[in-house]
Amino acid sequence: MPKKPAVIQEKVKDRRKNIIKIVEKLAYRYGRHTVWDDWIYMSAASMSQAMDFRQGREDEYLRRINSYDKEYHTLFAEMLGELAFAYEEECFGDILGDIYSSLELTNKKNGQFFTPYHVCKMMAAMQTSKEHLPVEIQNKGYITVNDPCCGAGAMLIAFAEQCLECGINYQQSVLFVAQDIDPVAARMCYVQMSQLGMPGYVIIGNTFIPSDNYDIWFTPMYFLQGFHKRTQTDMPEKAAAETTAPDIVQQPETQKIIIPAAKADVVLRETDSGQFAFDLDFAS
Repeated sequence: MPKKPAVIQEKVKDRRKNIIKIVEKLAYRYGRHTVWDDWIYMSAASMSQAMDFRQGREDEYLRRINSYDKEYHTLFAEMLGELAFAYEEECFGDILGDIYSSLELTNKKNGQFFTPYHVCKMMAAMQTSKEHLPVEIQNKGYITVNDPCCGAGAMLIAFAEQCLECGINYQQSVLFVAQDIDPVAARMCYVQMSQLGMPGYVIIGNTFIPSDNYDIWFTPMYFLQGFHKRTQTDMPEKAAAETTAPDIVQQPETQKIIIPAAKADVVLRETDSGQFAFDLDFAS
């Protein structure tokens, strides 16, 4: 991939610096972790509510924003604007993950570590193929990529970028599924997926402990591309019948959401060195 011009690199750096400055400005009074958590939650809620309205999220948004003096309210929108411009200029990357690490907000006690984006990009490039991906999409309608420990979503973003380089429109042909036990990291992933127009959903909860009460965030593109109604063409009839997701209307807070039972073509595995790698299983 060609290197971005120096002027664009400097602009992106400025966007990140501006976000950090605002966080630090608010941190003096409210605390760095609180400011970041609140900003990420409110950003995620503002993106999800238009397509998948939840009264609980609306109430939580209002509770969080009202905990700040009114003079600071516009700063949260300003940070989201800086993030949007950063992605306009950079196109791909783990912008939130980089800022999160720069602010030293990672949970080192729990071994939280965000894989550098260039490493994710290399892994995606090693495990994808310009010849096989189109065949998979033609056979199944779309492919699914899953990251069960997504952090801020760097590996999924890298896969999306690699799809474009393979001539595949990821906004139409890829369903992205993410999960993380850390609510802040999971919502960071959601915000970045939404910014990049990646159709899919983020599950907040422990991957190793299945639950009917996961907090699930569907990206706007998930609905705009009709993934709430689509099924993979090779799915059994019974499984396909169970993939109906709710229409784009207000959902009761207690309603159980049925997630599309799409086959995960791309999964992650842990290597002997403790790193994650992509596995892509091509049908014969």
